[in-house]
Amino acid sequence: MRRGSACAAGVALGGLLVACASPPALLLAGDANSARIAYSGALASATAVAERHCARYERVPRLQMADMDTAYFACVKP
Repeated sequence: MRRGSACAAGVALGGLLVACASPPALLLAGDANSARIAYSGALASATAVAERHCARYERVPRLQMADMDTAYFACVKP
């Protein structure tokens, strides 16, 4: 019983570590009016990068489109 529980715990921990190892979102291109963000996993990671980018221009991001690994934001005045 103990060995089976330890093995199951190890597999669960390994799966958790792999899930947390996705690469961070990355600004691919952007200016005062837009941002193109590469991301993996949750769109929230791309949104956070877009928020930081647009804030440099005193603007906020508005999601325009997202596909499997790229999100497109407009930087708009609040």
